Amino acid sequence: MAYQIRLDIDDCMSSGKCVADYPSAFGFDEDELAFLKPESGLSDEECIRVARNCPSRAISVFDSEGNEIPT
Repeated sequence: MAYQIRLDIDDCMSSGKCVADYPSAFGFDEDELAFLKPESGLSDEECIRVARNCPSRAISVFDSEGNEIPT
């Protein structure tokens, strides 16, 4: 289905959970805030998992039509 991830930097608390779990998809910027790498290549299941594991709920998942997927 090709889910899309959105990361709200204002909500990011730099826990590093996303970076530790999916280093191919997430990194830290110079302010130590998480960012989503281009072409992250996460599966739909991984998108849901990373959003659920974000302690600050800064990660949201959307379907191909732009509808938010409940996590």
